[in-house]
Amino acid sequence: MTTTVENILQTGTVLNDKWVILELIGKGGMGEVYQAHQLNLKRDVAIKVISREWLQTLEDDVEEIEKGLQRFRREVQAMSQIRHPNVLQIFDYGSDTIKKDGEDSFIEYIVMEYIPGATLRFTMSEEGFHPDQETIKDWLEDHFLPVLDGVQAIHELGMVHRDLKPENVLMDGTTPKIADFGLARSIRLAPVTQSVDIKGTMPYMSPEHFLDFKKADQRADIYSLGKILFEAIAGKIAPDTIPLKSASLEKADTPFLQKLDRIIQEATAEEREDRTESVAELRKAILDAIDRLKGETAPDISERPARPSFL
Repeated sequence: MTTTVENILQTGTVLNDKWVILELIGKGGMGEVYQAHQLNLKRDVAIKVISREWLQTLEDDVEEIEKGLQRFRREVQAMSQIRHPNVLQIFDYGSDTIKKDGEDSFIEYIVMEYIPGATLRFTMSEEGFHPDQETIKDWLEDHFLPVLDGVQAIHELGMVHRDLKPENVLMDGTTPKIADFGLARSIRLAPVTQSVDIKGTMPYMSPEHFLDFKKADQRADIYSLGKILFEAIAGKIAPDTIPLKSASLEKADTPFLQKLDRIIQEATAEEREDRTESVAELRKAILDAIDRLKGETAPDISERPARPSFL
């Protein structure tokens, strides 16, 4: 549809006598996100809001509107299960009735921690860090390994994120926090029937995710992580790049880069049976590569000048 979408909430709106809306900070097919202030605890929060009326401006199909609401509620359930420093924390979930064009409009919302900084993309170079091995190592240790910790926490709860990408990892100072669980799947939650449209982000989407969204398991997240690692080294994936393929570095001219190239190829294998099995396995391979680099760059004690002997 071509209908102009009006914001669900206006600045100054108060939800349930507790949350004051400050400004809109993001919007998409899964709802709108606002910065708000919590009156009783005097802290800023992020509030993700959705309403049936708002979905109707984007979608004609009544069934698809209901699925959108189900996905929103499932995001609440998914986020509420996780307590990890590298996963965005949910504070509350609620509903309210607001006035919209003179009529009552029922809304649902999630209250989350507010992260005013940038995303993981901000920590990455548009052209990639190659061939600077030290910068690659530092980025892996400071940013990528903590992301792996957060994803592992998600997987250990029997969940799959299914939309991992740099833009869905918020940076709280130097701490990455995984966000946007709108497509998450959990063995503990009832599934949402899949419609014919594609859910996810193509450059980071595994082949099985594309072919059958419901069957994307934890190895689909491994594929996405492999693509993020590839981008950090080789640069942002070009829009005309053919998706759903395995990634590899064009120039892997050192042992460290050769090791990382193998890690990327194994993480992004097109057949999931050939793919890296778990986040733990991916982390171990990366740590092994880092240890190898540190061993190569460490000074050789045997080459130090001998101390003069006074005997």
